[in-house]
Amino acid sequence: MHQITVNEADLLAMSRARQSLLGSLDAKRPAAWDQFGYTTDLTFDMLYRAYKRGGPGHGAVHRILDKCWSKAPRIKQPAADAETPWEVKTRKVLEAVQGWKKLRDFDRRNMVGKYAGLILRVADNRPLREPMLKAQKLVDLVPVYENQLRVQGWDSNPDSPTFGAVTLWQYRHRPPMADNSQAAPDKWVDVHPSRIVILAEGSVGDFQDGVPLLEAGFNHLVDLEKIGGGSAESYLKNSARTMVFKFDTNSNPQAITQNPDGSTSGKSVATVLEEKTQALNSNIDASIALQGGEASTLQTTVHDPEGAFLLAANLFAASVQLPFTILFGQQTGRMASDEDRADYAERCQSRQANELTPMLTELVTRLQAAGIIDAGEFEIEWEDLAGATDDQKVDRLVKMTSAMKAAFDAGLTEPLFDANELRAVVDFEERTDDGMPAEGDPDGEPIGGAIPAPQPGVMP
Repeated sequence: MHQITVNEADLLAMSRARQSLLGSLDAKRPAAWDQFGYTTDLTFDMLYRAYKRGGPGHGAVHRILDKCWSKAPRIKQPAADAETPWEVKTRKVLEAVQGWKKLRDFDRRNMVGKYAGLILRVADNRPLREPMLKAQKLVDLVPVYENQLRVQGWDSNPDSPTFGAVTLWQYRHRPPMADNSQAAPDKWVDVHPSRIVILAEGSVGDFQDGVPLLEAGFNHLVDLEKIGGGSAESYLKNSARTMVFKFDTNSNPQAITQNPDGSTSGKSVATVLEEKTQALNSNIDASIALQGGEASTLQTTVHDPEGAFLLAANLFAASVQLPFTILFGQQTGRMASDEDRADYAERCQSRQANELTPMLTELVTRLQAAGIIDAGEFEIEWEDLAGATDDQKVDRLVKMTSAMKAAFDAGLTEPLFDANELRAVVDFEERTDDGMPAEGDPDGEPIGGAIPAPQPGVMP
């Protein structure tokens, strides 16, 4: 009896230890995640697979990516409206290596994992493992995933100003999940920290604190896969015509195992029925004959997955901070509301300001230190994502001109807006002569007087 008690205690301790390793927000059911099929240790490979093979995950990454990079930002000198020679040179440095395309891909890789790296390949006649000093030009920008980078050395001196920083990286040329028969050699190369820019969204200083875009909603991606796959499987089960055979006590099932000439085939009843079932499912005009038996199909109830799908989809949309109508669209033909589009634009503008602008600032500063871009103050300017559309601008123009007419009809002699103010609404360039009458112009004649009438026989 004593031995049994000890074993029970050991089993309880083991059970508690195992439960402590499981993930769940429900303290009463610590094993809930395990029972629901959710992973507790989310790896890069899982996130990468959710992005590459999952529609919602892929869509979330590219909805944000495409909006943030819908137009390349402007790297300009402060208070400069027109493009300066400094700006022209900076733009050409990046365009020479397809810089904006590479930076966009750099950001995409960052959203898949905790962080991503951008390796600066410059013409300085020094290997990648040595510090980047002065260089003649920028040769290439190489964006890499999280699993293509690993730390080779840390600054472990507590008295050092860079204590805790990486002193040496290693970069893997082969991309994740590459086909070994076609991929480049799997080789790791040392890279000095001065030659690599790290983007870890959500972190402040420590790249390991980066937050993958799909992490918070990963469980809901699992749910969506179950709902979609389970629904499809239920339709397949019904269409596959799973056969049910029923023989009464007076039947002779052995008769179906005989050949057409009456000889014995040597096959069992189960084998013959399996062959006939496969023939029914592979041929639309196949038939079956039974000896005193009855055949029917096994049908499963197909539940409407819409409700469960909408629940999981809304939870996932909340995790990536995107309106449902923006991420999944509308099946009824209704477009996303103005509030949804405004929220979408605001989310992406915040990301541009807080994540992408610091990354671009660091990149330009590195290139300035190497002498590739001229020294000097600069700023990053993005296009207004919340700006009015062309239709909205025209609608505003129509309302403004209608207001002008109403004011004129009410006796107001001064126009509410001049022509250049109206042209600015639809982003037309300003004209020197705005077409409005000025002081001293009688009867509203254009500046410079009335246009003279053409004289007979004289070409105007």
